[in-house]
Amino acid sequence: MGIPRERRLRSEKDLARVRAEGRSVSAAALTLWYCVNALSASRVAFVASRRLGKATARNRVKRLLREAVRQEEVKPGWDLIFSARPLMAEATFHQAKNAVRDLLRRAGLLGRESAAIHPSGDGQERK
Repeated sequence: MGIPRERRLRSEKDLARVRAEGRSVSAAALTLWYCVNALSASRVAFVASRRLGKATARNRVKRLLREAVRQEEVKPGWDLIFSARPLMAEATFHQAKNAVRDLLRRAGLLGRESAAIHPSGDGQERK
């Protein structure tokens, strides 16, 4: 199970808007770019450049990040871009999850009262 299609940030135009108009927070292995959107749900994208290694390493990092974000509750109405840095290529799932949670907390996007990015995509609040 992954993140539902309607919860993914997919177009280059949207990615460029988040980077141009949004804010960012960084950690040693990960950067989070975030910007408010006009939707009732948050959308997310993952970036893993060739600096991380070959395709298998980049895909592994994106899988780790997808699962870490899927398990977190993110406030609705935000577009998020998680950009992996070279340290993330060696990270375990728990390290990735902690990095994601820390960046979401620092950005003020982590909340219990919000809907989680969840495979059901039902938009129901989770408590």
